[in-house]
Amino acid sequence: MGAPSSWYREDVESGGGGVPGGDAASVVRELLDPSGAQIGVLNADDAIILSLMPSPYRAAAFARAHNEWLRERWLDADPRLRGAIVCPAQDPVAAAEEIRRVAGDERFVQVLLCGGSERPYGEPRYLPILEAAAECGLPVAIHSGGEGMGIAAPPGGAGPVTFYIEWHTLGSACSIMSHLVSLLVHGTFERLPSLRVLLIEGGVAWLPGILWRLDTNWRGLRSEVPWLERKPSEIAREHIRFSTQPLEHTDGNDALLFELLEAAGAPDILCFASDYPHWDFDDPAFMLRRLPEAWHEPVLHANAEALYGTRLRLARA
Repeated sequence: MGAPSSWYREDVESGGGGVPGGDAASVVRELLDPSGAQIGVLNADDAIILSLMPSPYRAAAFARAHNEWLRERWLDADPRLRGAIVCPAQDPVAAAEEIRRVAGDERFVQVLLCGGSERPYGEPRYLPILEAAAECGLPVAIHSGGEGMGIAAPPGGAGPVTFYIEWHTLGSACSIMSHLVSLLVHGTFERLPSLRVLLIEGGVAWLPGILWRLDTNWRGLRSEVPWLERKPSEIAREHIRFSTQPLEHTDGNDALLFELLEAAGAPDILCFASDYPHWDFDDPAFMLRRLPEAWHEPVLHANAEALYGTRLRLARA
């Protein structure tokens, strides 16, 4: 499901890769320098869907090639840049091997999984990936995208959608919700207490409602998940973080949005994300104007530093 015109902002020049933001110099010039950002975490674009390829062998080869390309073409280009490890999630054993291979380079700060998937990531089949990430001290980031493509399940719960606006409203959010609930009810964080997960580009306004609903169902269905001894919402606050992008617009009633998010743990659960160079990019200066002043430091700095640890602080010493 593609955007009807372009994925990219029209005011961004093409970089060395032939697309906006296509090289490190473009990112530094158009995002890091103007915003005063000290660190930029790079997430794969098209490469994120390699885990949806029918061939796990080809996916593993692409993942290795992408991680090496990112290291050589991007991370070596500027000390402020950090990377995300892509891996073939359709072959969890091979994915775990790739995570352990790359994690020795501390400029890689997270493992990146695609929102589109065969099954939600709390399923036991994906444990090798989560175990490798926890072992290496890396958070797992799940980025919306790829729903309904390749071997992935369709977006939403009622079959394929017709328009991009449907996917952008439903598909990206539904997959993130599914992974969130799955990770919680399968007892992922009871198995791996050091694991942290970042959910990217699925929105956040729905979060209080889904956690309230999950807590209510947990009270009535605890016999089905006896390993969950605490409310799922409590576990989520400790282990799961969310990107601000896209922070839903409320047509002037942001106070209500922030009140709802506080009920789910904000601002401590939010990390700023720009989505550069896509059309729905959030400028850091614009985000500063939207957020309550008391949220600025945690959302723009402190929460990410706590999530990524020394791998972010290396360039700030």
